[in-house]
Amino acid sequence: MFEAVLFDMDGLFIDSEPDWHAAESAMMRSNGYDWTPEDQLKCLGGPLPRVTQYMSECLQGSKSAEQLAQSIVAEMKKRMSGKVALMPGAIEFSRYLNQAAIPQALVSASPREIVDAVLLGMDEKYFAISVAAGDIARTKPFPDPYLHAAKLLEVDIEKCLIFEDSPTGLTAARASGAFVVGIPHLVDVPEEPRLKIVKSFLDIQRSHLDGWYSINQGELGRLS
Repeated sequence: MFEAVLFDMDGLFIDSEPDWHAAESAMMRSNGYDWTPEDQLKCLGGPLPRVTQYMSECLQGSKSAEQLAQSIVAEMKKRMSGKVALMPGAIEFSRYLNQAAIPQALVSASPREIVDAVLLGMDEKYFAISVAAGDIARTKPFPDPYLHAAKLLEVDIEKCLIFEDSPTGLTAARASGAFVVGIPHLVDVPEEPRLKIVKSFLDIQRSHLDGWYSINQGELGRLS
């Protein structure tokens, strides 16, 4: 079986994309800009510096990326302080992994303040560790957060399973060397030998994990 399972946070484990959209829309509207679904799609998956730089450009530099980042982090921390909404089947799947003694990590491109607020608001959680933007020098789309998580868990990243939802996160996950399962929304993602797609955590059964592990072992043997 996989040595560890690593989860993205926003839009994958927690249902926070509506909050991000509402926070970003309100902030941009207060600065005289109509934030559209197309703008939101361009920012899907972050990381925050890329998002706020894009926002600053939309505002023609009237607000700096740093100013916008401070505002949106404060708003999202407020929104995430309390009970957070989880994606369907997420906690049940995490509970199963815990019962199977498979280590888990939450690996996010969101700042530590937001990640900690989310963790505090979860009634039930089984993450051995978490990694947030700022914990290391580079965040997603670089693979560094996932490599760092594997190092903290003392596991081989090639024998880990990563769940992601956004193009930014999937780029990071694939580059890490782990086996990847995408649960995408708003974007289409083609499958690859070590990248499989499901619609929801609700669709995952033990047979899927066994099958993915067998595929991963076979691909690693072929690549060695």
